[in-house]
Amino acid sequence: MALRGTWGAAKSTAMALHSLVTTRFPQDAIEIIGFASTAQVLKPSTLAELSVDTLQGTNLQHGLMLARRFLARHHDAEPVVLVVTDGEPTAHLEDDGTPFFCWPPMPETIARTVAEVERVARSGATVNVFALDPDPGLVHFVHDLTERAGGRVFTPDSDRLGEFVVADYLRSRRGRRSR
Repeated sequence: MALRGTWGAAKSTAMALHSLVTTRFPQDAIEIIGFASTAQVLKPSTLAELSVDTLQGTNLQHGLMLARRFLARHHDAEPVVLVVTDGEPTAHLEDDGTPFFCWPPMPETIARTVAEVERVARSGATVNVFALDPDPGLVHFVHDLTERAGGRVFTPDSDRLGEFVVADYLRSRRGRRSR
């Protein structure tokens, strides 16, 4: 996200959404997962201090793995995964857990990411993606992912990311209450 200048918008959006959920909707469960060459669960205090300078890669496969584990611990919740990205997957985990990075994206990285989104979808989760780069490769890729997971694609300017993410979260909450 450093390359395209979207890090600040993604970081502030994640922190704002976390604050909204924990204060206004404490019955909901939320977890922030950051992904670079590997993915990790981020506490808001950790995220606030995290610098983009040390991050490389887009390991969406690992991020989705962690999201699926989180959803499994909250099986009674409405499973929604919100992904904010500005690039196609450029990293994946090898079978032994070692991260592999390559630009341009390797077919194996794409295949492992697609397989993981299909696992997320089979768990009953919807995956909505906020694509911060209009690159045709990214747009095609995220449309394929959301089609597999019954989700939607949003392509906001980074300065409107927070607005889009919060609106989608609130829309999904309204949908839950009407069921």
